[in-house]
Amino acid sequence: MSQPASSMSSVEEQLSNILGNDYVLTDKDSREHYSTDLSFLPHEVAEAVIQPASIDELAKALAVANQAGYAIVPRGGGMSYTQGYSPTQAESVLVDMRRMDNILEINEDDMFVTVECGCTWKKLFEALQEKGLRTPYYGPLSGMYATIGGALSQNSLFLGSGIYNTVAESALGLKVVLADGNIVQTGSAAHTNSNAFYRHFGPDVTGIFTADNGAMGIKAVATLRLIQSPKSTACMSFKFDHLADMLAAQVEMSRLRIASECYGFDPYYNAGFEKQGITFSEGLSLIGKVARKGGLKGVGKAAKMAMGAKTHLKNVLYSLHMTFDALNDVIANEHQEIAAEICLRYNGVEIENNIPTAFRAQPFGGVRTVLLGSSGEIWIPVHGFFPLSKAVAAGAATEKFLADKREILEANEIKTSYLTCFSGTEFIIEPSFYWADELGSFRLSLIEEEFADKWKGIPADLEKRKLVLGLREELRDLYDSLGACHLQIGKYYEYEKLMNNDELWNLLNGIKDVVDPERKMNPGSLGLD
Repeated sequence: MSQPASSMSSVEEQLSNILGNDYVLTDKDSREHYSTDLSFLPHEVAEAVIQPASIDELAKALAVANQAGYAIVPRGGGMSYTQGYSPTQAESVLVDMRRMDNILEINEDDMFVTVECGCTWKKLFEALQEKGLRTPYYGPLSGMYATIGGALSQNSLFLGSGIYNTVAESALGLKVVLADGNIVQTGSAAHTNSNAFYRHFGPDVTGIFTADNGAMGIKAVATLRLIQSPKSTACMSFKFDHLADMLAAQVEMSRLRIASECYGFDPYYNAGFEKQGITFSEGLSLIGKVARKGGLKGVGKAAKMAMGAKTHLKNVLYSLHMTFDALNDVIANEHQEIAAEICLRYNGVEIENNIPTAFRAQPFGGVRTVLLGSSGEIWIPVHGFFPLSKAVAAGAATEKFLADKREILEANEIKTSYLTCFSGTEFIIEPSFYWADELGSFRLSLIEEEFADKWKGIPADLEKRKLVLGLREELRDLYDSLGACHLQIGKYYEYEKLMNNDELWNLLNGIKDVVDPERKMNPGSLGLD
């Protein structure tokens, strides 16, 4: 049984001795800031925030917090919208991992990289790019802030996912600090006479700590696969009049695994891009030719052209954007031509490829356009992770749900959009809600100062917020009824409820009892208290 927490003053002193006074935060503003995610859902505020700089500091600090009876909550870059790191009890110590951001080894012979888990995807990508290397999955669009450990915990996807799936499938091994301060090494790095080249050193223990939403331990160090950076990149975009046609084209391409990214936008997203000055016209553009012939350098040149485009997206309902990576132009162009044939077969019309070109040129730009609407509206998504056979049906169900809610949405000036994409041969749809509401200190801290100053005065709207959160739950439950799985389960998706046998839940609880017998590691995550 866990013991009541000791007084924070004595624990704070011990933690300060380990970490230094500057890295144990107990003031109200800091505690509230770090305890708040993007979900607008109720949560507690941690009693302290710690910022370790090494695995030794992390292990010693967790041992102190655990022995004193405090819950331990890991936090990466803070991009969670499912209460991944929001405390469920006030007697918590929140662990901000971002000082642990060193790249420890880039092994070009055995093709792996070992990195501390507080490192951002942007920092890792840029360091590897200098050596002509890349991880297979190489980050979310929020990679300027999102960390390696946070993505592994939530099983993130996007850049590179069309071919290489989610981040968990790029992991070779982990060094994890358990709640009591003990350290576990997984993968072949645990072999007395080997290195970190191989994941399956016996049973897949690494898998216990991926997609765990921080419930099993704190990922301190990760080893990820490496691939050669593509020497040729081709980009292409198509428009469609019907969602079903676009999804059918995406499904067919997904089965072929030819596109590194393949993502679709609805009319609201398309209009938002136009407001930002990123617009399209019909026909194969010069931008596409530049990108194909110039590889990554061509993409950079084309991005400048894309941002200067002044054509309009007035007639585009659904837009599909693809990126094709290869070691030479011939393969990249072959894959592009196969994809073009598929899009044409499903009534697509080619448009200028500004979006994938711009995204690839700056894959980790500012997160403002990801986290907020074009006028500073709050953004909150929900998603479903489906087999390919359910992609078209899930899209149709989404459109019907939003159509049925149109009257109440319009009456309350709530906008909606949805993104569709693929992770290998898995389909993801992510609808989002937008409405005017108070941004709060955390969101304001993530955007450019000029926009923060402009939007910081938007007042709170508790009634609309309550309405949106209710609609979001309805859509979550609809997806669950259709058989959806979820990434970043956190404390929001009803994991246990979706299981069809008690044995799996019992096994999961048994593992939790071994790695965290006092149930102090991120209580409530995955529904494990």
